[in-house]
Amino acid sequence: MSIRAWGCAATLFAPVLGAGILFPAMAQASGIPYASNRPQSFQFSSDFTEPYNSVGQEFEYNDDRKRFDDHGNKVAGSNTETYVGLTSLLHYWKMDGLPNTGFIASITLPEIAVRGNGTRVSGLGDPLVGGLVWYNPTPLRTIGAQAYVQLPTGADSVSSDTYALWPSLFYNEWLGKVNIDLLVGAILRGDGPHHTEPGDTGHANLRLGYNIVDRPTYQVTPFLSADYQKTFGSDDRNNNYIEFSESNETALGAGVLFQLKPGVQKVFAQKMWDQVSIHYSKGVEGRNTTVTDGLFVQLWHYW
Repeated sequence: MSIRAWGCAATLFAPVLGAGILFPAMAQASGIPYASNRPQSFQFSSDFTEPYNSVGQEFEYNDDRKRFDDHGNKVAGSNTETYVGLTSLLHYWKMDGLPNTGFIASITLPEIAVRGNGTRVSGLGDPLVGGLVWYNPTPLRTIGAQAYVQLPTGADSVSSDTYALWPSLFYNEWLGKVNIDLLVGAILRGDGPHHTEPGDTGHANLRLGYNIVDRPTYQVTPFLSADYQKTFGSDDRNNNYIEFSESNETALGAGVLFQLKPGVQKVFAQKMWDQVSIHYSKGVEGRNTTVTDGLFVQLWHYW
């Protein structure tokens, strides 16, 4: 089945990785990891026989006009706009002797652009390579773990120039028409540019969806989102704390997920439920970071 969504005992969605860009001049990390997730992001099914694949394209837009200062007040920000694309390719398979268990290997390539207020920066970002393992205690419940390595090979203008490990744990369950999707994880960073020591990040991402339309050929699921990140302070090359480098943010949002049954798109050799989701999220509390004021779109196809 697939790693993103369909409302039964099927596999569903691919991990969506929120872009966190570090602007050294501001010493602030922007963006909540996995902010573009949706319900059923980590709903998977081990009820398949042959390996399969999926490709996803995500689009993230943020209006950077406001930021949280060190006291948690919303003040004037960079007055720019940030655009992030995430192109992901995933491969799903099982192993004999491991019942109710599945695996995914994936690679995600970010495309980043920042525009406005005299700024014009763009390029391919640092790719993330890794995978996940899931287990189905029941057909409607999924638990698992994932890990990705971020490689600092992107364009100089947008690369973090830092190796990072993204480990996390996930849980998904259907309770009637309600889907609960939870991710808890971290970004563990290595040495940064110019011998700095960037702070690590912890994050939590919750999605609550309610399946209002469940037809034989399509499904419609509105949802609420809640995201949190905390980034610890960074040190300079002399191990001195970099002022205002510690940040946190809480963002709330809402959106809708549309799913299309296999067989409807015969021309594309569709194998699983394809998905399209759109949602808006707004930062409600934080320190030392750009306020989330963003629109997130995802498209996923399986074959």
